Amino acid sequence: MSLGPTTDESGDKQTSRQADKQANSSRAFPSPPLLVSWSWITPTRLLALGIVCYIIAFTAAAWYKYATYQMGFDLGVHEQVLWNTAHGRIAATSAFADTESYLGIDIIPTELLLAPIYALAPSAYTMLFLQTLALALGAVPVFLLVRDRFGTEWAGLVFAAAFLLYLPVEYMNLYEFQIRAFATTFLLMALYALERRRFRSFLLWSLLALGCRSDVGFVVAGMGAYAILDFRSQILDFRETQSKIKNQKSKIILFSLLPIILGLGWVALCVGALIPLFRDSPFLYAQIIYGQFGDSLGAIARTLITRPVFVATYVFGGADGAMRLRYLLEMFLPFGFLLLLQPRMLLITLPIFALNLLSNTPNIHASTHYHYQALIIPFMVVGSAYSLEWLIRPTTDDRRTTNDKRRTANDGRWPLVGVLALSLACNIGFRNPFFSLLTRQVDRMRIAATERLLTQVPSDAPIATTSAIGPHASRRERIFFFPGNVIYPEAKIAQAQYLLIDQSELLQDGKTQADRLKKLADLAASRQYRRLAEEQGLSLWQRVGP
Repeated sequence: MSLGPTTDESGDKQTSRQADKQANSSRAFPSPPLLVSWSWITPTRLLALGIVCYIIAFTAAAWYKYATYQMGFDLGVHEQVLWNTAHGRIAATSAFADTESYLGIDIIPTELLLAPIYALAPSAYTMLFLQTLALALGAVPVFLLVRDRFGTEWAGLVFAAAFLLYLPVEYMNLYEFQIRAFATTFLLMALYALERRRFRSFLLWSLLALGCRSDVGFVVAGMGAYAILDFRSQILDFRETQSKIKNQKSKIILFSLLPIILGLGWVALCVGALIPLFRDSPFLYAQIIYGQFGDSLGAIARTLITRPVFVATYVFGGADGAMRLRYLLEMFLPFGFLLLLQPRMLLITLPIFALNLLSNTPNIHASTHYHYQALIIPFMVVGSAYSLEWLIRPTTDDRRTTNDKRRTANDGRWPLVGVLALSLACNIGFRNPFFSLLTRQVDRMRIAATERLLTQVPSDAPIATTSAIGPHASRRERIFFFPGNVIYPEAKIAQAQYLLIDQSELLQDGKTQADRLKKLADLAASRQYRRLAEEQGLSLWQRVGP
């Protein structure tokens, strides 16, 4: 009995099949005729080469983007968190409303574990390198998962390459620094441990992923649900012996029920207890991002349940609806919508898709250019691979002969070539961030002026800056965002002793230009600050009044 594409690589069955799969791995996809003599070219070596090249290229790109002042204030916030933690002020940050700790925003113990490494080389360059390294290493569990599924390393190599070519991965890599990027690889490692039924490894990687953000709890719970459905499909297969069925049932608690309890419990603990513990007043970002559905979590939930037509119209109607549809296209098209054929894997991603699609800022959350897709990526890649293997295998009989496996691998050559070609086409067609960064104009004179003005600010002085300057002034106890917004409140600016303002950046958005011009005029007329210097559209101010 079959319930669609299943995960049958588990327990004793997987152990007995693994040797046969790997024995045929090199024969399934022989090297092209011109390369037969190049015996050193193997999928594993090509994978290692690809990972190294990715690390070099994207570390250089991220460093270049940072050095040319093209990263935003969030990078400065996360560096301040690590800098303060390295100096004994655990998770301390200054720019947010009603909290002096990032733990009042979200619970991120895994990020704090990076502080000792950061302390060895305290710089945003260190953070950006670690992020690139973590993402690049995500190709390893992708390779292992797909290799085990197809029985050939070449298939693993194709999907590992597709992972590194996937635009949500690359954009996230070059979008400042976000600990969610680390969760991508941790979840891939957890999935590999789950498929191999290695409980200790699964628990370790799941805990590291949970420590990245509270919303990872939804994904870990989803993995538990995925495991339940997988166990169920195997138990319903009457070809299994009763002893094996009993063994599978004994693992349900470890790999299914525990992740569900752990994941949902983590979300409830963070939102209901830990985050409020570090805040001076109750505040939920959900009320900002999803306020269109209600003014409380209960009201939001009621709207989602009782008014489905209103919700669907909001999500997919109008210009914002078109933006969300494009987002779905950019997420699914690089893998040919194959994830839709793997409903159990798709199930894991649904809570994160819902959070992104329901947001009232689709230009940020429902966009592949930011980090909000980090928790979807592992299952998009691996689920697509599982679906492709299900489509091309000649029989649903798990006890396939060696010839069956060879025929599956041979029949899968062109589909795998198609996956790689589609990944490359989408990478280029949807605007590769690496090349778009390198072709962007850089104002070297403005950068030099910014650095000259920064040298005039004492290293321990509280400062408020515009977004792009923030990451270069964040190694201090107090830093604030000018001109302020709903996340980084304007009221905090009054604590700054210095203001360093890039007026051209400030006035980029036509919708807010008039308001920000007024803020600059009020600042010039104020007796609280005096202008110390001005050049290249930048101005440095010092507090003189109360």
